[in-house]
Amino acid sequence: MELEDVFRQHQRAVFAFFLRVVGNRSDAEELTQETFFRACGAALRYRGDASISTWLFGIARHVLLEASRHGLFDRTPPLEEDDLPAVHADHDLRIDLELAFRTLEVSDRETLMLVDFLGFGPKEAADVMGIDAHTFRMRLHRARRRLRDRMEASTP
Repeated sequence: MELEDVFRQHQRAVFAFFLRVVGNRSDAEELTQETFFRACGAALRYRGDASISTWLFGIARHVLLEASRHGLFDRTPPLEEDDLPAVHADHDLRIDLELAFRTLEVSDRETLMLVDFLGFGPKEAADVMGIDAHTFRMRLHRARRRLRDRMEASTP
């Protein structure tokens, strides 16, 4: 598979991952660009041990961790008008979910994004994060519980 094909196939998912985790469109664009820049540099070292998406999101995660270490995401991301869901019957619930999600720690948002939004299985998500599957399942369970607790706390 050519790098251009990898970009076309995965660019939206990588961008969505960053947007939901960091909550800022310009930061998400910058991190997405950095991820694909690094993927280009690492392409010759790709051995095929993991799927391309696992390999690419592993790079994305390293980009995220590096940015986080530099203090880029020490704040709760703002809710941007463009990120609000369209108005429909469950509009309030979706807004409450979005607001609760944004109050979670970066690691919880990252964990939930990999499985619940991007569709990685626990084993594959564990590979992306560089941890064993059991540890990932525990993190996923705790992240879901924290999200549920925040949702319940915001419900009158």
